[in-house]
Amino acid sequence: MELTNTRRVVPRAIWMDSAPSTNAALREAVRSEELPHGTLLATADQTAGRGRLSREWITPPGTALAISVLIRAFGARGLGVSWLPLLAGSAVTAALQPLFPEGLRVGVKWPNDVHVRDEDDAEDGRPGLKLCGVLCEMLPDGSVIVGMGVNLLIPEWELPTDRATSVLAAGGNVGGAETVADPLGEELADRVIAALAEELLRLAALAADQPQAARALVLRHSLTLGSEVRVHLPGDEVVDGRARGLVDDGSLLVDLPTGGQLTVSAGDVEHLR
Repeated sequence: MELTNTRRVVPRAIWMDSAPSTNAALREAVRSEELPHGTLLATADQTAGRGRLSREWITPPGTALAISVLIRAFGARGLGVSWLPLLAGSAVTAALQPLFPEGLRVGVKWPNDVHVRDEDDAEDGRPGLKLCGVLCEMLPDGSVIVGMGVNLLIPEWELPTDRATSVLAAGGNVGGAETVADPLGEELADRVIAALAEELLRLAALAADQPQAARALVLRHSLTLGSEVRVHLPGDEVVDGRARGLVDDGSLLVDLPTGGQLTVSAGDVEHLR
């Protein structure tokens, strides 16, 4: 794939016809040469992808995008590196929202998933269905690889779970594309990757220079804040409460029904209906 639009917004773009994992492939590339901040590696056929907590991320070839971007020197000032998954989720949100009609909202389910929901369902706290997951990996030199898996053209009958969707299955405008391999799909993929990468690099710079502005954007894109949630903590502890806000490191602040608050830095969050 030429990635014409993407190459205008990143210093280097690498397209692979197939890769076990774009995060792993970019990590190996970093070891072999000095790659600049913003280097991007992508494929539409990731054969051994994984998500948070080592979960598998498997999609039919040609219908989803696996994208990894190298972020250097993040957290030297401004927001810390723990904000990167949330900022990446906001970048994906900005790239995908224009594909959906009014009434369908793309947003971030804490800490690292991008969902789309019908705003008619917003009052019951449902986050909608998952479009994308984010996985960040820190390198020995402090750089971070931000990996994003975008369900783009997966038809409804091939979705991996009943909690997942794709831009196509959720009613997004894909311009008649069926797979990334066809001309319409290639144009769509390049447009999405370019928009995502440009916004991620913009937000990384904003987080350093204007951290409060970057934080406000993350809050605006959150589908979790204000919702009743069930937090599955390490050690099989389960706590219910209302998601109230984010603390300085991006951890989730939950109001407990018995009074007091819980700060969640690690764990799964389930939205309660």
